Amino acid sequence: MNKYIKYISMPVLGSVLLGTLTSCEDFLTVNPQDKPVIETYYTSADRIRMSTAALYSHWEWKSFAINFNWKFDMLAGDMFYTYSEEGQFYFGNFSANNAYLKEGWDGLYNVIAVANTIINDMPDAARDNGVAEADIEQGLAEARCIRGVCYYLLSQYWGEVPIITNGSALVGSGNFQVPRNTRNSVYAFAERDLQYAAGILKDSDSAGRATRWTALAFLAKLHVTMASHSDRADRADLYAKAAREANEVIENSADVKSIDYSTLFDKEANNGPESLLAIQCMVYNYGYGNARNCAFSRVSLADQAWGNGKGPTISLQESYASNDLRAKWVYMTDGFYYPNIERAKGGYTYELYNADRGDEANEMLAHIKKYVLGHSADVDGGIGGSQDAPNNVYLLRLADVYLTYAEAVMGAASSTSDQTAIDRVNAVRARAGLAGYQAPMSWEQLIAERRREFAIEGSNWFDVLRWWYRDQQAALNYLNGMNRHYMYVWQGEDALRNDRSGYVLATSKAEGGQYDASDITLSNNSMVMPIPQSVLTASPQLADAAVEYEFTEE
Repeated sequence: MNKYIKYISMPVLGSVLLGTLTSCEDFLTVNPQDKPVIETYYTSADRIRMSTAALYSHWEWKSFAINFNWKFDMLAGDMFYTYSEEGQFYFGNFSANNAYLKEGWDGLYNVIAVANTIINDMPDAARDNGVAEADIEQGLAEARCIRGVCYYLLSQYWGEVPIITNGSALVGSGNFQVPRNTRNSVYAFAERDLQYAAGILKDSDSAGRATRWTALAFLAKLHVTMASHSDRADRADLYAKAAREANEVIENSADVKSIDYSTLFDKEANNGPESLLAIQCMVYNYGYGNARNCAFSRVSLADQAWGNGKGPTISLQESYASNDLRAKWVYMTDGFYYPNIERAKGGYTYELYNADRGDEANEMLAHIKKYVLGHSADVDGGIGGSQDAPNNVYLLRLADVYLTYAEAVMGAASSTSDQTAIDRVNAVRARAGLAGYQAPMSWEQLIAERRREFAIEGSNWFDVLRWWYRDQQAALNYLNGMNRHYMYVWQGEDALRNDRSGYVLATSKAEGGQYDASDITLSNNSMVMPIPQSVLTASPQLADAAVEYEFTEE
């Protein structure tokens, strides 16, 4: 075992030691552990650190990161793409057999399985080997922090999900029938994990590791989410907790205005001051690196690319003011210039159409820029040939905490005149080159700012959900007011194929578009994902009514 450890990568190590999902038919199935290996492995703090490194690895998160969470940019109305099962996210109309839902479910439970194995197996083995209690607690805190994050995410995608704390015990019992737990139970479980982590984790740690600020930032997110539910009696208390937690993170972090937005999604920003938690990417092979350079790129802009048909929705493009510095780093459209793409040629200027390059205009007359690095040569050979780019995938950014603070201070009201809350939002706007909001600042202004800041990061859907918890009809009106059916149609004059004037904005089938407004209407059924059919087949009890989770003292 030790000989093998010497030459395998750190991300792989976690899978070897801990065991992860082995069957795509059963999300509960984990590799049974070789107890003697566990007992003889955890002999030092360094060994604990090596195992907890897996919690951050893209390899463990790959099913969630590659083909699932960015699909919610379509559901939130930020990304246009209507093809096949991916298109179900754009239309907000899901089949339980959608393969991407299964990938997301398995991906999150895979990370939970890794965390659970550390939580259940590491402490006793490490204590038996004389490892200091402080080092054991640090490893536990990392595992519980990441597990808490995963359950928070599951609660938002699926609402009521099973809380699994020991997959190995389930395997050993032979009983794979587990109930769904209520959303409030899942919230409470995630809260416990994150609170434990916040009390143990260090203020600073090695690059990419969870810190106290990671746990507090996610607690703030969790608490504003819990408080958004209009039927909760403790809303005011939860909003107050979120404000305190977010404020503590902000007061102990860099000034967001000092961080360059234009490079946030490049390798150079990995684990920088903006990053509170990110999936760690590396160039090694499929599943180890960021696949979005391929998934989002226009074909001519990367060595592997299939993002021609994807683009920022017209609604998203129109949400940016002409002087918003973020726009060109979120999406590409005619005339936008990028010095770091095709560097050997002096940079790249986006054109709608270029026959020599094989570039065609898409229905949005724009393509995605965020997370797109270009060709491997543009990053000195630093992009792999198997969809593995080195730029990390954010799970939570510092700017999010600034805006979460404002949301927490606003609470259940429709606006706030609190100057500190407005100043925090205005700090994010100042980085974008925009003038600040004046009091009172409305909920709609805050949501609009969140949309512009976090577009194409897979997180804006959570903002829509919090609105839906507050006011279902208002949230649906917001989603259905985005004119998802709008698209540009070329009028057929060859001389104008690279000229915006050669395209007409079609607002209906009668005008040459593919859809009418009635073809894309989201409803309450669009707001919670169906449990994947294969999961229900393996564990039919998940179809029963959700039950409260029975907590034990920890």
